[in-house]
Amino acid sequence: MEVKEEVLDILHKVWIKLQDLPQASRLELGAFFVLILFVATFLFMIVLSCVHCCCCGKPKYQASRVEPLQAI
Repeated sequence: MEVKEEVLDILHKVWIKLQDLPQASRLELGAFFVLILFVATFLFMIVLSCVHCCCCGKPKYQASRVEPLQAI
């Protein structure tokens, strides 16, 4: 239960920051939007990689067949 309490504490702090956002300075607003943009980009890249790996019709790994040019 310790991890759950820590996550709830972090979410509570984020909620307090979000409530104070309308009175925040321009620097805090800019930092907040940069952070949101980073998280959104990270999640978009994860979704994009999952779609590419899981939904693509090609096999994941294809063994290459190496043959000698001349018989020894």
